[in-house]
Amino acid sequence: MANTIYFDEAGYTGNHLMDPDQRFFAYGSVVTSDEEAKEFVESLIRRYNIQNGELKGGKLVSHHKGRKAIDEILREFHGRLLVTVSDKKYTLACKLFEYIFEPSISDINSLFYGVGFHRFIANILYMEFMARGAGAEQIFDEFQDLMRRPDDGKLGALFSASKHPDNSPVITQIREFAQYRAADIKEEVESLAESSVGKWVLDVTNSSLHSLLAHWGTKYDVITAICDNSKPLQESGEFFKIMVGNEQRLKGGFAGNEHPMTFNLSGPLEFRDSKTCHGIQLADAVAGAAVHVLGGGTDDHAKRWRELLPEMSILNILPDKDELDLRLGTARRNVVLLNELHARAKNGQDLIEGMPLLIARLTHRLNLPPIPRPVG
Repeated sequence: MANTIYFDEAGYTGNHLMDPDQRFFAYGSVVTSDEEAKEFVESLIRRYNIQNGELKGGKLVSHHKGRKAIDEILREFHGRLLVTVSDKKYTLACKLFEYIFEPSISDINSLFYGVGFHRFIANILYMEFMARGAGAEQIFDEFQDLMRRPDDGKLGALFSASKHPDNSPVITQIREFAQYRAADIKEEVESLAESSVGKWVLDVTNSSLHSLLAHWGTKYDVITAICDNSKPLQESGEFFKIMVGNEQRLKGGFAGNEHPMTFNLSGPLEFRDSKTCHGIQLADAVAGAAVHVLGGGTDDHAKRWRELLPEMSILNILPDKDELDLRLGTARRNVVLLNELHARAKNGQDLIEGMPLLIARLTHRLNLPPIPRPVG
């Protein structure tokens, strides 16, 4: 028998990850049944006099009674809820690595992922942006604009507006690398324009749902997934259809940091209106609580939820300043790799030739653990 799981989001802005009023995105999930969810939600609405007869996380966190209702949800469904959260600007920085750097190093990308070079670049960009470093915000704006409209001819002027006399050395290197390797980026971006994937390439709804389903798949043999109406999910439903009837349990990532990749769906994703689907309302409330916590909520409820969040969240996309700590050999190794890639791109040299040996020598010289091997 399939276990029914309901999903909904909070902080959704689609492909616009630079929205100043919605810094975080959360995707929540709750394991329950229609009957249990209906009874519980109607009880909350009645006892807390919730307006419009519907639980909406964004509204509940704004007043004391609503936060008490969320408290009850977290207690009642403890062990049956999961959420994944994303800092949108950091997510955009991760996407920038994926579409600016990776096309040029795709033949050995697992090596760069294994040493955390992607996290290093994403955290540098994020920290520069948050510190309002000259050119950082323009790079984010130009990249987001390019990815949202990959077919409008703006690639030729990539990052031209971000050139600034006060650019930090690292912003200069990243901007120039993109310009030197514009042909690789152009090929990648043009492939997006020709596919349905390109329309939602910056949206994190699909990846968030996949992460949650994969983790639930380690607990339940078969899952019935019920989601709130979502254009990104509805337009990419084919991706999830391959998991219908799938009994394989595969993992991905790197040795020591593996994560589940597959799950077994009882059928295609089901979409319902949150107004009439009480399970989706519960997932909405869980996601809203996570966004409230990450957004800096200071009320007593937020303080308690902040302690709960690590236990109930998985595969979050959040910055980590330790990736830039030059006291650590891993960060120093990645500084050298960025310098090397920039120099090769500037001189028109092959980016891959001899790179595995260079990384091995750096790893040995800095007395770092062996580079983990990819899993799956």
